[in-house]
Amino acid sequence: MHILIVLGLLLASAAHAQEVYPCGNSYSSEPCKNAKTVDVTPAVRNPDGPLTQLIYLCKRPDKSELWWIDRPCAQERWTLVESVRVPSNVDWDTQLAIAQRKRAQSGSQASHARNRYYSAAQSSDRANEGVCEQLSQRVDELDRMARAGGSVRTMEWIRAQRQDARDRQFTAGC
Repeated sequence: MHILIVLGLLLASAAHAQEVYPCGNSYSSEPCKNAKTVDVTPAVRNPDGPLTQLIYLCKRPDKSELWWIDRPCAQERWTLVESVRVPSNVDWDTQLAIAQRKRAQSGSQASHARNRYYSAAQSSDRANEGVCEQLSQRVDELDRMARAGGSVRTMEWIRAQRQDARDRQFTAGC
């Protein structure tokens, strides 16, 4: 409790441009041996805009493929399938993995899995090639999700989905 009071006082005094140093189990405004300053400036929450943004799953009118894009589908004259809110402070691959994970958790992914990347009207060789490519992309997506981490339940779900995709690759002769 004593440390918290001292820390609070030091942080309050830091607002007056004083530096704070960790010294063992306490903090001081005087530097101790090998001490480095502690940044006590107030955290600025989201200085660059919103924490999340929408990305959109769209269907092109000339194909049965579905595409994730970062702008409304109507701008491309495509049909909106779904929109998902993702963090805005991560790269596109991470946003895509999060959106696909959310979509899978909602149960809607299974209903669209067959026409996600390729048209059902393609020849069987092209369709098999398409299935192999789709499954390869799914495994890559699941690997990215696994590297991002998560709860035990999420990691178990990712493991099961990856195993299913690998089994389907084997069955399809990929």
